[in-house]
Parts: sequence; structure tokens; C-alpha cells
Amino acid sequence: MAVLGMILLVFGGGLGDDEGPLFDEVAAAAGIDFRFHTGSRGRKDLPEIMGGGVALFDADGDGRLDIYWTNGGPIDPTDPDDPPCRLYLNRGDWRFEDVTATAGAPGPGYAMGCAVGDIDGDRRTDLVVTGWGGCRLYRNLGGGRFEDATAWAGLDGSGWATSAALADLDGDGDLDLYVCHYVEYDARRAPYCAAPDGQRDYCGPEVFAAEPDRLYRNDGRGRFHDVTEAAGLVDRTGRGLGVVVADFDEDGRADLFVANDGTPNSLFRNLGQMRFEEVAARAGVAVDGRGQVLAGMGAAVGDLDGDGRVDLLVANLLGRGTVGWLGMGRGVYVDASQQLGLYRATRDVTGFGLALADFDGDGDLDALQANGHVLDRERLGEPLAMRPLFLRNERGRLGIVQAGPWSDRPILGRGVAVGDLDGDGRPDAVVARLDGPALVLRNRALSRMTTVVAAPGAVMRATVAGQTTVHVIAGGGSYLAASAPAAYLALGQADTIDAIEVRWANGQRDEWRNLPAQTTIRLEPGLSDHACAQSVGSL
Repeated sequence: MAVLGMILLVFGGGLGDDEGPLFDEVAAAAGIDFRFHTGSRGRKDLPEIMGGGVALFDADGDGRLDIYWTNGGPIDPTDPDDPPCRLYLNRGDWRFEDVTATAGAPGPGYAMGCAVGDIDGDRRTDLVVTGWGGCRLYRNLGGGRFEDATAWAGLDGSGWATSAALADLDGDGDLDLYVCHYVEYDARRAPYCAAPDGQRDYCGPEVFAAEPDRLYRNDGRGRFHDVTEAAGLVDRTGRGLGVVVADFDEDGRADLFVANDGTPNSLFRNLGQMRFEEVAARAGVAVDGRGQVLAGMGAAVGDLDGDGRVDLLVANLLGRGTVGWLGMGRGVYVDASQQLGLYRATRDVTGFGLALADFDGDGDLDALQANGHVLDRERLGEPLAMRPLFLRNERGRLGIVQAGPWSDRPILGRGVAVGDLDGDGRPDAVVARLDGPALVLRNRALSRMTTVVAAPGAVMRATVAGQTTVHVIAGGGSYLAASAPAAYLALGQADTIDAIEVRWANGQRDEWRNLPAQTTIRLEPGLSDHACAQSVGSL
């Protein structure tokens, strides 16, 4: 096999024996004072309980991951004072600077989620922000500055947009865009919904008509064309909250999974040439193993059991538990929530943001889930705020582990994003919450690890010390959030990575051998090999 691509390396990381997962909550110390503003006016408006997204990406081109938080309120349409979304630039050494005033990316009215990627091929990471007030595209001008290119790009900025994903869905080398839409909600005409005791509460999604999701094809220059109907993706009943792009049937093409709230999930199999077929029921992921429709929120993919296949997790409502499907091959999935330990671990929470990564460096994928209820019934014995959960993977079974004092504090958690914020090879995390300080979690595990960055939709086979693991670089994922497109490789005592083989979204395959360990590695297709390697910052 030809050895192709470009590798960008930066040396770093620490030594030590694996002592398990450990995170320090460092938001205040790092200079991050963000709080999501729900804008509640006491009427239990649905958007105020659903918001809270976050993105990790290099906004200013200095090689470090920056943090963009979406913001909400007010709900009252007569109040023009929309608080902007906030951008914090990473200045290194766990210091962040709020540059919102000069960034030029305030977000739509009542922002929800975000997606990031280079949509126009200028090697700068652009930003899509969704919201109850529509969708916005911000083109990266460099240096942490953006311009609103929504109209120029041809995006429809209307409707209640939630999660979004950027990935190459037609194999032409540029990033296409999928945007989930939720329900038709007008705060001026919303009905009165009551809890069992008659007091006003948030309405369920079934009260409102669904808004269809949208798929946009990139013309190669960063301009988008709505191809939803032509692609066969119209679902007029789905209430989309989470989307993740991955090759679910192992045919070399990137498929789309959509987590719906109160209606069956969708799995759109990629047929090529930007055509899709809905196969969720046939694949076994439309409903859970008991035939129940999910209140699907965040979604995550990865190889949980080490068999080399893509597995799928979807966060769910209190009492139902996060659902985990194991891939059996050729696009067939089985609900293994009990086998994985997921039901027992998550049945007492309502899950939202959800991310899979090898946080503790032991070679398998752990899970981080943000939780918080969507019903205000504490007086009836149901909690509103809920503890976030860190679920450690022990031989294919996930169990709750206390990962720091922050994990014992109930919050209204929403979006979760993962990325290596300090360039030490280990995945850190950020958690959005409603009406409270956001969480920034610094990974302090002592394991030696390497961060490997690749384009969304890629499938990576990495061999370290003779052991091969499979990693999915997903597009989208979690809830209203954008994680860095990376895998985190456990090194043990190895000084080199034996090999990394990548199958890109367009079917091309590249391979690298004998890579330095404890580095941050960026892989790109179609360029030269080690001759183009250069030192950069954390990616």
C-alpha cells in the first residue's frame, strides 16, 4: 500500500503509571466565566430547557484548541437584548481570553448548537451555529475573527435548528452539512402543559409539529445547496436532536444517524452520489431492544468492545437509560444496553451531551455524559439538576467512576465536547450547563497518550506495541456540540506507533509506519510523507 498524506508533529506528554481517570475542573482558574442564559420568564418555554452547546476548534490558527459557547435568551420576542455566544482563545498554559467583542460570531437569536470545519478550503476552521432563531455560518478570516457568510453560502437560516454535522458525504473532498431541526415552536402561542399536580410544566415534543432536517451539499467553494429531497432524506415526523456521521455498514461511505425525540431514530445509509436510504429499522437502531421509541438526545460512536466495528450510544430520558447498540457487522446492530452496563448506570438520569474517548489511557473507550431533566418536578420527587457521569470501560462494561469533586455536583448539563486543550496527548472535556458556570475538565491521568487528528468520516486502525485498535473520527456527535476530530491512542511503554492506517470518507486508504510516540499527529490525505512533517502547536 502506498504511503501518502501529511503528518504534523508536536512532542509532549508526561510519563507515569496509569492510575485511572482524573479530571480537575479548571474553568475559573483558566479565565472562563461563561454561563448559558436561559432567559426564563416563568412560562416554561421549551427552548429554555433545551439549549447549551459548545465547540472545540482552532479559531485563530495558532495550533491550540479554543472554546466557543452558544448562548440563549431572552425568550420574550419583544426583548432585543440577545446575549452573544462567547469565544475564548487558548493562550496556552491553561489560560483563556474572552475575545467575543472582536470575534464577529454572535450567533443566531437563541443559539443552540454548533459544527466546525473548513468549508471553503482555505485551511481555516469555519463555524456553523444553530438556534431557535435559525442557523448562521461564520467564515473564518484568521486571527480569531469571523464574518457572517450565511446568505453568501446559501444557507436557510430559519426554523429551530439543533445539532449539526460537517463531513464529506459525497466523496468529493469538501465538507457537506447536515442540520437537525426540532419542532415548530412559537412562544406567543405555546399551550399550557401541566404536571400531574396541575402546575405548569414544559410541554413534551409531541405537542408540536416536527420540523424536517436539512442536508446541504458543498459546491467546493463553501457555498451550499439544499439537496434534502433529492438525496432521499425527507423525514417530516422526526424531531432531530443529535446527529453523528460514521460508516455504520462498513462499505467505505459515511452514513448519517439521527437521534430523534419521541419518534423512531433515523439511519440514512449512503448509497453514493449524495443519495441515501433510510434503514434504521432494518439495522436495529430505530427503537431500543424492547421496541420503545427513545427520547433521543446526544449520540456517540466508537468501538466499545474491541471487535473493530462501530458501536452506537444514544442518551435517553429518566427511567429509560442510555441505549447502547453493538455493531454485528454489515450494518446490523443489537441493543446491548444491559450487557454494557449502560441501563443500570444511566437509568436515574436524563442524558444529553455524550462523548466516547479513552480518557484514562488503558486502551478502550470510556464515556462522559452530561445530565439534567427536562421537566420541573422536584416538588414531586423528580430531580431537575443531575450529576454528570463518567463511565469507565472495564473489558467492555461501563460503570460509574468518581472522577473528581465536580462529578458529585448536580447541574443542568447539556452539550459535551472533547479535545486535547493543552497538547499533552490526553483528551480533556468541556460541559455546557444551563444558568450556571460551564465546566472545563483538565485530564490529569498519568497515562502516556498520543492525539491523532483526522478528517470527519475517517476510520483509523492504529497499532501500538503489536496491539491494533479501531477508531472512528465522527462528524457531529454528542448534543449541540463539536469535539475535535481526533483519536487518543494509549501508548503504555511504547516509544513508537507501529502503524496507522486510515480509510477516508471518499474511500481512499493511506498508511503511516513507525511514528514517534507521545506526539500530536495530524493526518491528511493525498500529500507527501515524512518529508512534509513539521512541528506545530496542539491541534
